[in-house]
Amino acid sequence: MKIVLIRHGKPTSAENLVLSASEYTKWVRRYNFSDVSNQSRPDTINKAFSGHYLVSSDFRRAIHSTEIYTGRVPDLISPIYKEMEIPRYKLPFKLKAMTWVYLCRVLWMFGLKGPFESYQLAKQRSELASEQLMALAQDKGTVVLFGHGYMNLHIRRVLIKRGWSLNCKSNDYWGVSSLEIER
Repeated sequence: MKIVLIRHGKPTSAENLVLSASEYTKWVRRYNFSDVSNQSRPDTINKAFSGHYLVSSDFRRAIHSTEIYTGRVPDLISPIYKEMEIPRYKLPFKLKAMTWVYLCRVLWMFGLKGPFESYQLAKQRSELASEQLMALAQDKGTVVLFGHGYMNLHIRRVLIKRGWSLNCKSNDYWGVSSLEIER
């Protein structure tokens, strides 16, 4: 059995601008509803994956990435695979967008609450997502998930803990992680 985790392509709204906290909140919303940029394409289009069972997060950039990479729509689209929250806290300074992401994620991981899914709930969701992928792989043989960097990282960790072997990994845009286990 094999599970392939692919991170979506670079979204149209992934600019790394200097932003205030309120501007950062708007940046996150744009990022979450973005398509993949026309300048972001995988190094190779892997039509071989189109013959396998395709799964996608319900975020537009993941669905769009599935279509770009395989030439077809996902067999299953589910919110269980959506990205872990990009938290937003009202802090009194301006930072580059990616600095906001990293700072807010660290605060989030330490338990700072906000109007979004907690880190603990997101980790629980990654466990459920992993279980669903394992069940699909049991039935389909090979499953290819088009998802998101941080969620894919957590899914990969869960699969490794459950005995899956990691063949390759990448968290970059279009990055591929591949895991296998004997039936």
